[in-house]
Formats: sequence, structure tokens, C-alpha cells
Amino acid sequence: MFRRLLVGSLAAVGLVLSGASAASAATYPNGGTPPTTAQVEVRTAVAPATAHSAAPSSGLPFTGGDVAGLAGIGGGAIVLGAFMTRRARRHAD
Repeated sequence: MFRRLLVGSLAAVGLVLSGASAASAATYPNGGTPPTTAQVEVRTAVAPATAHSAAPSSGLPFTGGDVAGLAGIGGGAIVLGAFMTRRARRHAD
């Protein structure tokens, strides 16, 4: 068991370090030196007209998070992990 953990950890560290070395070896245009002059273009922004609603909402705004769906996915992952663990232990004995 300890040997598997050690081999897996070493493999993960090796993969992480090999990816980091490839990323650090990337070439950049003009050697990565910043430009010495800056050009600024000035524009005036015009705010769009806003429509006023008759009744303001009294609740919290909807942020788009589907809590029930995410909880279902998490619960399914826990059940699947428990099933796979029991199956692996049964075959090991």
C-alpha cells in the first residue's frame, strides 16, 4: 500500500515539474521586454438609458448557481466512490 502511494506521488510530482519546465521555456516576442512608449486613445463613453421598473424586487438577485444540481452531482460522486472502494476491497481479499 505504501509503495503504491509513493509511486503515485512521485509520478504526480514528475508530471507537474515537466509541465512547469515546458511552460518556462516558452519564447516571447521581442524577448519579453516591455515597450518604451505608450499610446493612449481617449474616448468618452455614453451610458445607455435605463428603464425604471414599476416595482423594485425585494429578494436577493439570482446568481445562476444551481444548488440542487451541484448537490446531486456531489452525492453521486460520493456514492460512486463508496461503491468503487467496497468493490476494490472485496476483490483484494
